[in-house]
Amino acid sequence: MLLMICTTSVNAATTEQLARPSFELKLNSINNNLVEVSVIGHDLEDLYAYEMNLEFDANRLNFSKASAGTVGYTVVPKAEGNYLKIAHTKVGSVKGDSGDQLLTTLQFSVQRAGNSTITLQNIKLVDSKLNMSSMTPALQETIHAESGISFSDITGHWAEASILKAVDAGFIDGYTDGTFRPKHEVTRAEFAVMFSRALKLDVNESDATFADANQIPAWASSHVQAAVKKRLITGYADHTFRPNAKMSRAEMAAVAVRALGKTQHDVTYVNEFTDASDFSSWSKPFIHEAVESSIMQGIGNNRFSPNTNVTRAEAVTVILNVLRN
Repeated sequence: MLLMICTTSVNAATTEQLARPSFELKLNSINNNLVEVSVIGHDLEDLYAYEMNLEFDANRLNFSKASAGTVGYTVVPKAEGNYLKIAHTKVGSVKGDSGDQLLTTLQFSVQRAGNSTITLQNIKLVDSKLNMSSMTPALQETIHAESGISFSDITGHWAEASILKAVDAGFIDGYTDGTFRPKHEVTRAEFAVMFSRALKLDVNESDATFADANQIPAWASSHVQAAVKKRLITGYADHTFRPNAKMSRAEMAAVAVRALGKTQHDVTYVNEFTDASDFSSWSKPFIHEAVESSIMQGIGNNRFSPNTNVTRAEAVTVILNVLRN
């Protein structure tokens, strides 16, 4: 029956028949991180089966399930990217539904806070005589919700607020076990991905090559290329990128300052740190600008610790500071 919806062998409905039904998207509830949206049909006439296509913001919402509002068989809903397809049919020789009828209730979990939309783009209707009609309601419901995201290992952490803001902004995620792991050290590939996502760099153009390009993970490759193309992050003299090497605080300062477009070369603040002798010559102007611009600061005891590895908490904090500037 559902296959017949997509075939050309069914009878076409008349224009008068198409004009009668109307549809409604209704936001039912937002409980914690769960959103429910109903699709309701009005002035239906002998609706035996339907197929509907919806669009939603997959960056903020994750489709969970669909519940049919009428008795029958529902094909397992298919979500691809921002698009969701739902098909349902009655079974056997029975009349279709008429009048007002709840067709389906959709459940989404909120991944990131903010405004997001759900749009009913089009719907195909089939009556009990296998007549088919199509409509394009283009109905849209706007949802504003808090993400409800929490992590088991950041309560009371000095970067808790920044971590939650970074997750809501979409440039970093937690782990499947419900942790964020704020003390986990960041690789150069991971930092490039975070920075690229935060600045919304164009990842469609890639022309940078490295001798160790085959070591760059597939999930990071386009972001690494985008960051290199913008000259935010560089490789090494031996033409390698070293994606799995840990990101140092000096390297993070360089990326942050380049993103701000800073070109000065003062080293005043650098000389005030007690570990200034540990600074390489190339890093001194970047560290100075990062400190002067309040993008980074020392780690205590008047030390900057340029060669210390960057943690996830430090990375998101610095990236948010860059975005504020």
